[in-house]
Order: sequence, then C-alpha cells, then structure tokens
Amino acid sequence: LGQCARAKLISERQRCSRHGRQCDLSKGAANPSDSNTPTVPRDITSTDVHVGTNKNMPPSDNVPAIRRIDVLPPLQRLPPTSMSRHEFSVKGMPLDFANHATDHGNDDLEGKGKPIAAAMDDVDIPTAALGGAEPSDGLPGPLVYHRLPGKGLWIDIKRRSRYYRTDWTDAFLPENLSIVISTILFMLFACLAPALAFGSIYETVTKGQIGIMETLLATGVCGVINAFVSGQPLTIQGPTGPELAYLSMLIGLCGSLNLEFMPAKFWAGMWQSLYCVIYTLLHACSLISKVTRFTEEIFSAMITMIEIVAAGTNIVNVFLGKASIGAKLWTLIIVSLTYVMAVKFRELRTSDWLNANLRKNLSNYGVSITIISLTILSSLLTPVLGIFDLRYLNVPTIIEPTWKDPTTGLARPWIVKAGGYARPFPAWGIFLMLIPAIGGCLLGYLDQNLTEVLVNRKDRMFKKLPAYHLSNMVVGLVLYPFCAILGLPAPHPATVRSLAHVMAVTSTVTVPLPDGKGTTVRVTGVAEQRVSHLAIHILILICLTAGSVLRYVPQPIIIGIFLYLGIASIRGNQMFDRLFVLFTFERERWPTYYYVQDVDRREMTRFTLLQAGIVCTLVAISRVSQIAIAFPFLMATMIPLRIYVIPRLFSAETIEVLDR
Repeated sequence: LGQCARAKLISERQRCSRHGRQCDLSKGAANPSDSNTPTVPRDITSTDVHVGTNKNMPPSDNVPAIRRIDVLPPLQRLPPTSMSRHEFSVKGMPLDFANHATDHGNDDLEGKGKPIAAAMDDVDIPTAALGGAEPSDGLPGPLVYHRLPGKGLWIDIKRRSRYYRTDWTDAFLPENLSIVISTILFMLFACLAPALAFGSIYETVTKGQIGIMETLLATGVCGVINAFVSGQPLTIQGPTGPELAYLSMLIGLCGSLNLEFMPAKFWAGMWQSLYCVIYTLLHACSLISKVTRFTEEIFSAMITMIEIVAAGTNIVNVFLGKASIGAKLWTLIIVSLTYVMAVKFRELRTSDWLNANLRKNLSNYGVSITIISLTILSSLLTPVLGIFDLRYLNVPTIIEPTWKDPTTGLARPWIVKAGGYARPFPAWGIFLMLIPAIGGCLLGYLDQNLTEVLVNRKDRMFKKLPAYHLSNMVVGLVLYPFCAILGLPAPHPATVRSLAHVMAVTSTVTVPLPDGKGTTVRVTGVAEQRVSHLAIHILILICLTAGSVLRYVPQPIIIGIFLYLGIASIRGNQMFDRLFVLFTFERERWPTYYYVQDVDRREMTRFTLLQAGIVCTLVAISRVSQIAIAFPFLMATMIPLRIYVIPRLFSAETIEVLDR
C-alpha cells in the first residue's frame, strides 16, 4: 500500500510540475479537518491558505472555507529516452519502480534534465524487491581504507569465515544442485578452449618455453587453490590478455639483454609476489573504487585488441613461413570456419530454430562442438588434399614441461633453475627484474580487481559480501610464488569466463513490462558456493592426461577461437558502441542509446577518439620489445589521467553521462 501511495504521489507531482502549478491533493476538500481529506505524506510541505480573501485576516464565520494547499518540493525532471526500459532491464530493477523514473512523457523540450543512467541510482528501491536480501554483516565495507596495515585483510578473513561452511553446503540445496551440475559441465568447455588457445599463443610468444601443458597446469592448480581460500569463489582463474602482454614484454627484454627467460621469469615472479603482499597489507585494493567506466573501457578494449592482434600475427606468420601453399590456404579456411561457426552457435540462442532447450545447449557448447567437428573434418580432408605440413598443437603425451633444457636436450625439470641453465644468471639481472615485476604487478592488480568489481556489482544480488584483500593476498602469497617456481604463466580472474560463471549460477524469471511492450529479467537467486569452481578446475587437471588426443587438434582452429574471443569481447564495451555510432553519418539512423541522446555529438566524438587513441598507443607499445616495458606503467596512469585531466577537457554533463 505504501508503494502504491508513493507511485500516485510521484505521478501527481510530475503532472503538476509539467503544468507549472501547485498541487491540490485534497481535491477541493472544504476543511482540512474533514474526514474525507486524505492524509498528506511527510515529504510534502502543507500550508493553510484563505481562499477568496486576504490570507492575513483572522479566521471568522464569515470567511470563506480554508483549503489545504500542498506545496511540493521541486521535481528533478528527466530527458525522455527510449532506452529507459532497456536500462532497467540491464540493471535488473523491479518493474514496480520502472514507471517512477521513466513516466515523464515527451514534454521535456529543453533536454537539460538528469540522464536516465543517473536517475536510476536515485530511485529508492528496497533490495528485497529485487529478489535478494540486503547483505550486511556488521563489518566495514569491502573497499574501505584502513590506516592500520593488514586490518582490511583481517576483516576479510572474519567476513568470509562466516560464510565458509555455507559456501560448500549451499551447492547441495535442492534449488541449487541441478544448476551447479549443469554449470560445471558448461564451464569446463568454456574454460578449456581458452586455455588451449592461450597456451598455443604463449608457446609462439615465448619461443616454445611455455606451452599448453604449463597453461593447463597453472589454470587447474591455481583454480583449485582459489576454490578453497579465495575471497570471491565465483571468479574463474585462467590465462588472460594482460598476462600475454606481460610475457611478450618480458621475453623481448630478455632477448635484448641476453638473459635466459626462465630464470628471469622466476625472479620477476618472486618480486611480483612481494609487491602484491605489500600493497595488500597497505590496502591498495581500496584504490580500485576510484576506477570509473573510462578506465574500465580502455582496459577491456586493450585486452580485446591484444587478442585480435595476437591471432592476426599468427596467421601472418603462417603465410610468411615455409609451409606449402596448400597448408597456408587450408589454415586460412580453418580459421575462417572456426570463427564463423563459433559466432553462429552464439547467435543460435536468440534465433527461432529448434526449441529453447536445444538452442541453449548448442549455444553453450558451441565452441567445443566447433573444435571437435573441425578437427574431424581436417583429419579426413588433409590426406585427400595432399596437405601433410599442417601445424598441430604441441602437447606432450606425458605430463612434462614443454621446453627442453639446452644442456641435456631433455625436458627441463619442473623446478626452475633460478641460477641459470646454459650459463649463470647474473646478480644484476636479479635486481633488474624489479622493474618488469612492477609492471606485471600493476597489470595483475588491474586484472584481478577490475574483474572482481564487475562480478560483485550490486545488481548481481549476492547475499555474501566479497573480500578483495583476501583474494589479493592469496595471489601474492601462494599463486605468484607457485607459478614462478614451476615456470608457469600466472593466471588471473578471466572477466568473460567469470561473468559467464556468475550468469550460469543465477536463477532469473522473465516478467512483462508495465506497458506490455516487452519483457525484463528479474533475479530470483544466486547459488553462491565453491563447489562449481573446484570441480571445473579439477576436471581441467584431468585433461592434462589427454595430451595424446589434443595433439590431433590443428593449430588454425585454436587461432580461430582466439580471434573469436577477441571479437566477441567487443560486445558490451560502450567505447566500441560509440565508435560504431561515429561512422553512422545519417542522424536518423543513430541507435537510441541514452548517451547518444544526452550528449553533444562533438563532445562524444572527442571523448571516444581519446579513448581509442590511448588503446591503440598501449597495444602498439606492447608489441615493440624495446619499449614494451613501459606498457604496464602507462596503463596504470589511466587512473590519475581520469581524475585530474579528463575533467579539464570535458564538461561535467558529458562526464556524468559517458563515464558513469
């Protein structure tokens, strides 16, 4: 009843504001004491006005009746936009409150009101209406800064210890069990395909010193460790674009200084571990709250471009290599088929083919189906076409490192020789690794914390608060040293896979919009547990024994998957959406995004081109070995750039809309 009264009040307030008059909510009642006069809400200022006479005259029997005039506070008017319904759908807001922020008609001729994106945050919505409970454990917030070193970590340990038992038992609740099992099977293939793709690219970048075996081992073991002690068990560990950029930078630095890569990676990893522990104790995780959409979009676009450029570089290397013409053309055909099939399987979910269950399953397992089907097709056709020099995945049939020790010709021991292999590693090289370790730590910090921020958004409706300091301490104290000692690529929370995991364990219902013109999704519950994370990475470790099978997968398929991962991540990045709008010259064909309608085109163009220029500069620097060491430091400067420089270049209204 309270919500209904509030809705009527807002509707009346908007109607009166449009006509420029005060509201008479009493509907002409003769006396404020009349029993038929409605009760005036507390947020409305009520005054008694003498009608038809001087209001300063004392009341008497001859004075006309007193009417109750309710003076409303000024209404914040909103510019009309057709994206309002879409915004509420994305935010997961309840339909009962959608009209409150969108029912303002088309009468705002000035268009100077507050943007819809900002207005949504001002709508007072009880969390229970969103299908969840308000998470409160009586402890300071996850990103609150503390002066006492280590206090945030201690609070995080206390917070997650309260949930630890239910983190395991909630997976076996009747309403969660089937969701968890299906999530494990789906995410196994969703994580295995990128691990194979990144492992193949790692092998090319590091000249055979890190390959698929190391990538699968790092993904599996670090994922199992995180499943037990991570501050947010719903994030999925795996190889990422920033780690690829870091390894490319490190291998180039070692080549220019004539240093062995494996010992250099060991020392850089140990310094990186020390840095991570220090910044966690000093609560540097709290700084991630200063990161806005501006930095997030640049970081996400940089990862996208790194993956696309890496895939394109591998294709070019095939054509520049010594392979036959048939192998080169077949490589191009397989890469194209892989990308097209992966895209078509993804689009199948929203098509009219088959039925809903088949569309969902085929879309979920589309990448795995693509790899299996094209592997079979290639094995059948290459002998017929006379192609015998096609490259396949280099996976050992036994669990051993990819790189061969130059002194023995055998696979190196799992424990890295920190003192060097062919020659002693110099002492100055140990301390020189302090510099690239800072860069790797910065990239790891952004990768780790930005992904957790995206996973822990309020509209996910989690009931268990995250623990950022705990997650970073696990990385610095356990994962970085483990990967450095064994010579493995350090995995981080993979953004796309982590969000896919969250969506897979989330239960939703589809409900119609109030005007009947569409539907929206409402979250009804989330299976917040550690079992799916643990099972996924245990199964990845089991796949280590399948080296004899993985050796039959052509490398062009993995290049195509890598290209698909890069291009697919363009979706959802507002910077790319704005870039596409810039190439639409006919105004009537512009998409109805709220930022297109609320921001001057020239301002939007300048803002977008600035972001795109920064992304291109960062990617170009990461590809030049002589200056690649500066790449992570330049990435870290995006935060102060946004805080101190961007407000001087753009108006507050533009930043409010484009950087929320």
